[in-house]
Amino acid sequence: MGKISVFEIVLSNPQGVYFTGQVLQGHVILELTEIIKLRGIRISFRGKAFVHWTDQSMRGAGQSRFREVRHHSATEEYLDISLALLARGSKSEEKKILPPGQYTYPFQIELPYNLPSSFEGQFGFVRYWVVVNIEKPWNTDYSVKKVFTVICPVDLNREPTASTSSQCRKQKRMCCLCCRSGPVCAELCVNQKGYVPGEPLYINAEVTNLSRRKMGVSSVALRMSVVFHTPGKSRSVTQQVCKMKHGQVPAGETDLWEGEKMVIPPLPPSFLLGCNIIDIKYTIELRVDPVGPAFDLCVPVDIIIGTIPIQSSVQKYLAASRSAVPTRQVPRPLPLPPLPLGAAPPGALYENTPVLAPHFVDYVFGKRYIRDDDNNGDHARGDVYFCPQYVYYRLDIPANQHTHRH
Repeated sequence: MGKISVFEIVLSNPQGVYFTGQVLQGHVILELTEIIKLRGIRISFRGKAFVHWTDQSMRGAGQSRFREVRHHSATEEYLDISLALLARGSKSEEKKILPPGQYTYPFQIELPYNLPSSFEGQFGFVRYWVVVNIEKPWNTDYSVKKVFTVICPVDLNREPTASTSSQCRKQKRMCCLCCRSGPVCAELCVNQKGYVPGEPLYINAEVTNLSRRKMGVSSVALRMSVVFHTPGKSRSVTQQVCKMKHGQVPAGETDLWEGEKMVIPPLPPSFLLGCNIIDIKYTIELRVDPVGPAFDLCVPVDIIIGTIPIQSSVQKYLAASRSAVPTRQVPRPLPLPPLPLGAAPPGALYENTPVLAPHFVDYVFGKRYIRDDDNNGDHARGDVYFCPQYVYYRLDIPANQHTHRH
């Protein structure tokens, strides 16, 4: 792009994070060092979910045996809007001429309310982007691409089970039936099922080893399970988000987890509402690993990750923060951020928004390579890596603030 020194998309929100129903606005900056001939400048707003993976198998017999590769894929389109920033001329005017200089083209659109949240996974994604094309006569178009994050609100106050406790108990014998050895019993309990990123989850668990064998370790992990769907097949991937460990549990002894804290990291909300080809589920899992050959004992409890916290959790945090620091240092509740143009009225999505404003933090699993047809070739610019950002609340009181020193 020798004639083009600057060609970029600037969003009015520097973080590039938008809730459904908000207005996406910004401007395109174009700086030319020489005259260019063009037919027009077009901006497109796109959003889609895409799932894809391959299976390989050997087919046939003898010398005719061959490897067959099967592709499984599915697509959903959510956003496809195209606008002219610099309109094409009439049929008699095949091209326009732009002299050297800087040009700015503003844009804005209202995002629909039914968009699913952004997500980047191993076998699929939900992705939103803006692409601008300088349409060239008889030549390859110049393009620039900007990816942004969309968050579909999940209000935990509207989830019937979010504020209820949940528990699970299992037991397992480590030896054969003829061996006079008792079982290993494990129980896991969480005080509530619904959490937002940045909120502490307190783990209560008990592992009772009534067997004759030593248990090597007990651990509690947060796991994210993602199911990718295609018309003919589904594929599931489970990732460990974070993990806590205890030591060995000798024969005849008990290991207790008494309100140990695990802070929820930045994650996409449960369910991936609005997307029919990708599902997301979260589980807290207590695992007991025996020493030597034997199967682990796993005790799972499902939880829900939302974007708007339970009001009682916010009140507990505010009460704890007031008692943890001197009065003059108590953080004042932040006012609600102003509703952006096009957003839902307070009686709808923002009815239960807490007084603490959320931050936006990079996805715990980091960025992914997203190069595709929109930013391929010598005449393309823009994002080739992308990391979605999710809401993150400061609902955790640091341990050193729980006791006030005079």
